Order: sequence, then structure tokens, then C-alpha cells
Amino acid sequence: MKIDLIEIWEFMEIAPAPQGPAQGKHWQYELVAGDIRIPNLSTADILILKEANLYDTELLPSIFTFREILWQPNVYPQPSLCIPQLNILKVFCEEYIADQEENEKAWFYTHLMQGLSRYCNRAIERINESKETDDVRIASILGELRKQAFPVIKFFISHPLNHSGHQTDALHRLNYAVKIMLTQYNSHYQDLLDPYWNITITDSGTVTPSDKTTETTPISQAAAQ
Repeated sequence: MKIDLIEIWEFMEIAPAPQGPAQGKHWQYELVAGDIRIPNLSTADILILKEANLYDTELLPSIFTFREILWQPNVYPQPSLCIPQLNILKVFCEEYIADQEENEKAWFYTHLMQGLSRYCNRAIERINESKETDDVRIASILGELRKQAFPVIKFFISHPLNHSGHQTDALHRLNYAVKIMLTQYNSHYQDLLDPYWNITITDSGTVTPSDKTTETTPISQAAAQ
């Protein structure tokens, strides 16, 4: 069963325990954010998202400070000029991950930030590979990065512990980013994937944090799901 990201709270509140042949089993969840998949989640794992001490409410506005890379119109006359900002965003993600290294419950956020860091690295590699051939354009580089980052950013915008002002501001910027992606970066609405939950019924048992490994799916395959 697939449900929208923010509908998880209503589902957990009103959904009965599995009945009939599935009685004695429990719900199992998987977060899907573009090509990032975090499987083997229990109800207790989802509730971690509401633990205020685990979520940095400044993370969302901090992500949007990388405006030239993530949401504003293109300011780079050639792709190589955006490498410094891509590196800064990549380092920002890596520093966040390092800061959370001792926090065993922060894997939701670290997995997603690992994905954002990976997208930056891919963009840098594409630029470096094309320097001699000059066969890549900034619309292709940043367009792909923004398309990949969209579900990750949408996850953080939908987080239940956001300050309302931060959330409203981020939504305005994301809507503007979508407009830019459609008009300047050759994207289509169907390219922009909302994060969601896959819900299944599974046998009772304990799932450890190490079982919640991040899986990645090619973007083209993720779009088809």
C-alpha cells in the first residue's frame, strides 16, 4: 500500500492492527524519496520523527541558503563555475552526517543527507568528465540535481516539527524552484517525485538500525513506480 508522506500520521492513528490471516503480524513501512529507499521501518521508527531533540529545525532553512544550486534561476555562464557551490553543499551535508554520527536515532536524516551529498558528487563528476568535450550544459547538470533533490527537500518541508514560518518560506521557495525547473531546466511535472510510504504486513520481530539500510534506485525506475 502506498500513501502520501503526511498521511502517515492519520494512518497510524486510525488503522487497526492486521486482522484475519495476518492477525498477530504488524505494519512495516518503507520511506521512498526519489531513488532513496529506507526499508524495514516499524511504527516506533516512524514516531522518531516527532522526537524534538532529534530534529534540527534550522536544517530546512539552511538547505535553502544554497539558492544558486537548488532553487534560483541559473547564474552560471558555464557548468564549471558551479563546482565551488556544489562542493560547499556537499561539505554541508557531510558535516551534518558527521555531527550525527553518535546519534543512533538520526538515521532518517543522515540517509537523506547522504543522498543529497551523492547528487552533488554526481554533478561534479559530470562536469569534470565533460570539460574536454564541452558537451554538457548547466541546464542538464543543475536540472538533474534539482530533480533528484526534490523529494529529499519535500521530505524536510513536510516534517512535523518544522517551525511554521520556516515551512511557509520553504514552500514558497520550492514553488519558485519548480517554476524555474519547468521553464529553464527542461524538466516536467512528472519528473518531480513526491516522497511517500510503502506499507506492508510482516511477521512480528525486532528490526535493528543496521537493518534499515538505504537502498538506491535509478531515477528513471523510481519515476515509473
